Amino acid sequence: MKKKVASVLMGLTTLSTLLAPLGVANAATTPKVVLKVLYMNQAGYTTTVLQQMGKAFEKKYPNVSLQFTFLPYGQMHSAILTSAAAPTAQYDVVLSDLIWTGEFGIRGYTLPLNSYIQQNVKNAADIPQSIWNGFKVNGKIMAMPFLANFQNFYYNKAILKKAGFNAPPKTMAAWLHQMQVIKAKKIVQYPYEDSWTQAEGLVCDYVRTAGEFGNGNLFNAKGQPVMNQGAPLKALQFMRTLYADGLANPNSLTADEPTAANAFASGQAAFNTNWTFVTGIMNNPSQSKIVGQGVVTTFPVAPGTNRATQSASISGFQGLAMTANTPASLRPWAWKWIQFATSPAVQAQHLHSQWPVWSTIASSAQERKLNPSAPVYQKNLDAVYNRPIVVNYLQVSSIIQQYVHEAIAGTIPVKQAADDMVNQINALRA
Repeated sequence: MKKKVASVLMGLTTLSTLLAPLGVANAATTPKVVLKVLYMNQAGYTTTVLQQMGKAFEKKYPNVSLQFTFLPYGQMHSAILTSAAAPTAQYDVVLSDLIWTGEFGIRGYTLPLNSYIQQNVKNAADIPQSIWNGFKVNGKIMAMPFLANFQNFYYNKAILKKAGFNAPPKTMAAWLHQMQVIKAKKIVQYPYEDSWTQAEGLVCDYVRTAGEFGNGNLFNAKGQPVMNQGAPLKALQFMRTLYADGLANPNSLTADEPTAANAFASGQAAFNTNWTFVTGIMNNPSQSKIVGQGVVTTFPVAPGTNRATQSASISGFQGLAMTANTPASLRPWAWKWIQFATSPAVQAQHLHSQWPVWSTIASSAQERKLNPSAPVYQKNLDAVYNRPIVVNYLQVSSIIQQYVHEAIAGTIPVKQAADDMVNQINALRA
């Protein structure tokens, strides 16, 4: 009997050996491909949405296992640098904020994706050029666009009507006038709410305001900082005027974006310039006192500027990047995950979460049903300016934050603050 059992077992072993090369090996013994993915748990797509995407990917590719790590935004950059310094990547695919594009690309922390995109993304032109530009370094695409966040201009039509205005302002002068009238009539104490705390959001508002005056590029074509001239200088003076004249809430100097959004939704302000999430807050009865009164529109601009778009916004795009020290054997799978998560089909399933990067999805009937303001969103997206794409962006941003904040508060005269900003940034380049 023992000999018979042994004979059967030997036969099964021989059979499995013969079948294994043909791909019929036991799935339980086949090692899985493990991809390590880093994303944030603070903004953008939620962790729940990412995990849903991950499960769908694993269902499509059963031999792949995604291991997510979710960190607060403030820890993301250092985590990516730590991974880049390791012999083997701690993360194979990472969220890449567009402000890191220059650093990651120039220092070789992430891989160019041009060849992957050229071979696999046949409808690349469906992503607006304004989004692609946020992830390019010297012609190299350092991340696949994943999320198209940008700012909108929000106003309270009931407050404007009380002040005698039937339409939102289209020019910077008209916007200033409307705020002055609203304040003079004491409809609200402070017509404007913004997020001017000394943080990255302040840089966004400064770039956007410079854009409203005709040029949101803080560096010229030679890579030189130009905050002390032209539109950037006008923007700094405008922001100071709003604060000094009591048109902007003094709390703006310590407010972040959610704080400013909540103040607007409570009916305390006529205007708020903010990211797309405000639309949901102002229309939610559990969060808002202005349901039906809050309106999203394009930004006012200085006469004769931004002729093609008649607006000027700021980008907050996110991309998915492949780290440079990802093992070669994992790179095809890392790209498959990037392509899957950024695909039109997947983004169309999550329109309630974020604005898609694909124009056909953004203009779809499904999107318009979820968001009747979609045409306005598209106009503001077409009008975005990007923050500077420089290798030492975090240092540059810190300098901008400091001097813009001090200029608004009046602790330093506007022109001096602008000159000091330029001089300190130039010192980094020396």
